Amino acid sequence: MSARKDLPPPEGVDRMAAAMRRRTRPPAETGGQDEAAPGATSATGARRRTSRTSARMDRRSWYMPRAVADALGEAVTELHFRTRRPKHEVLAALIAVALDRQDEAAARLRQEPESH
Repeated sequence: MSARKDLPPPEGVDRMAAAMRRRTRPPAETGGQDEAAPGATSATGARRRTSRTSARMDRRSWYMPRAVADALGEAVTELHFRTRRPKHEVLAALIAVALDRQDEAAARLRQEPESH
């Protein structure tokens, strides 16, 4: 057997470890110090971008038949890959079209029996 050689870790491991620590610890635990190399994106900057985006976005939960949810998911995925637009934009476009056609939805609801 050959003797084990003590070699330094590969280049970049320290920066990657610091980035992973920042992702898994709240800012209070890291002392607010950026452990990454100069020029790296700070965790604070990422939080600022996220909070600005979140101010314009909202997460809702709707109950619907599984078949309808599956069909909607498939439509979003298909349009996402066809247009290369983000899925939240695709879903917004699909809903905007549905909102423009509310009269058709109301007519369909009048024709279908109630299900409880």
